[in-house]
Amino acid sequence: MEIKETSLRLAAVSLIADEAKKAKDKLRAELKEEMDKIGADRVKAELGDETVAYVTTTKPKFKWRVKSERQFVEWVKEHHPSEIVESVRESSRDAILSKFHYKDLDFIISPYGEIIEFLEGDETEPYLVTKFHGEGRDKLKDALVSNIIEAKRVLELD
Repeated sequence: MEIKETSLRLAAVSLIADEAKKAKDKLRAELKEEMDKIGADRVKAELGDETVAYVTTTKPKFKWRVKSERQFVEWVKEHHPSEIVESVRESSRDAILSKFHYKDLDFIISPYGEIIEFLEGDETEPYLVTKFHGEGRDKLKDALVSNIIEAKRVLELD
């Protein structure tokens, strides 16, 4: 497969995924409203006479929300002191770490010239991102709707 055809197929699938998510969110809202009207918490999805899926409303889960982190920490210090840990603020972590340098992923130097052994580097794998150009999303959508690009072929549904 040529690189241009592969990139076009990836762009088309990205569009399909985006449009499918929009449709899924809209259908979920509509179905939830209908289920609420009749008091149902589960419905069947049927294709002809065959049940192909069930849609179920999840049960609410209880979760505590801490309104005052300071007061919570003070309470835990008093009643469970072994659960308190010293840490670097999450909001400062990236800014501080960005000042370190590496010669290779195992040889790290601090902003002050120290050799650091408490850090190690890790590089992520490169990955592809599809960003639509100008009106590319709309043009691609039109091409799929008018069957200039066959969704079946793009998704290899033949």
